[in-house]
Amino acid sequence: MKLDTIFKILLLITIIFTTHQIWPLYELAKQISNGTVLFCIKEEFHKLYIFFCLYNLKEDIEIFSTNTNVPPKPRYFVFFVLSGFVTYIIKFILNKISTRIGDRLIPKRVFGFISLKDQVYFPAEMGGQGETNAYFLGYPNQKISNLIHIYYFMNGGYLLTSVCSLLKSEKLPDFYENFLQHFCAMILVYFSYSHNFIKVGAIIMLCHDICEVFSSACRVFVDTRYKFITVSSFCILFLSWGYLRLYIFAKNCILPIHKNYNMFSSLIRVETFIWLIFLLLVILLMNVYWFVLMGKMFIHFVTSGKTEDILTRVTEIEEKERNIEMKNK
Repeated sequence: MKLDTIFKILLLITIIFTTHQIWPLYELAKQISNGTVLFCIKEEFHKLYIFFCLYNLKEDIEIFSTNTNVPPKPRYFVFFVLSGFVTYIIKFILNKISTRIGDRLIPKRVFGFISLKDQVYFPAEMGGQGETNAYFLGYPNQKISNLIHIYYFMNGGYLLTSVCSLLKSEKLPDFYENFLQHFCAMILVYFSYSHNFIKVGAIIMLCHDICEVFSSACRVFVDTRYKFITVSSFCILFLSWGYLRLYIFAKNCILPIHKNYNMFSSLIRVETFIWLIFLLLVILLMNVYWFVLMGKMFIHFVTSGKTEDILTRVTEIEEKERNIEMKNK
């Protein structure tokens, strides 16, 4: 079975599982039989209207500007949309300068670390002085730093634009793996915000954002004469990926959520919790896949000596080599 087929299956399962969480199939069947399905659809649209209404925007902005700790509310979802709009404009402007800069250099990574570094739940293994058992203290009535809220909005908006860009752009060979990762990440961001899993969610986002700094450096310098910077960035990316996206993500994020299930079991259904863990494991699986892929790409770079091979999928390189051999014959 090809990897793309596996990614397609995982994506299909994720979409079905997510749809079921939003609108359980047994409830849908019941509403159809009762003839109340149209009324329920109307109610859902009304909820969306409330969540994304701009009437309270000025008041909400004042709340975030005058309060250092704010509890999440559904009506703050409008900031995700606004963040996506702002991100789109910034990327559009930066793309005029350089496509790679526009796609990569969004300052949310630095902002995320600044927002989290003094929090009591920021793990010592990431440079903080906190402990993971502080993730769910006082759950669900937790007040979150306004900077963490902004970090969430930035990430949510960025993911919205990324998913839209993937859908409208040319379908590259890695489309399904990229879309699966972005889709799961987007769902997790909005789920964690609505269920006040923001503390652990912010750590998860930072684990992934830090690696993107070195990934960006690789992509910026890969076609230049600065081979040392490219190779150094890739080595740091490889090490940070293994440490942050595999070790820290599993140990300091997924495991604490699993261990603390009893704390929020009365508020979250078992199937919803399973769905949450499933999405996290899909992200972890994708991280493992890319980690192995980067290892293979680096080995191929060592044997070829070409820095452009360092960010090229091994399968693509091998396919090009086979095509060249066929032409020579």
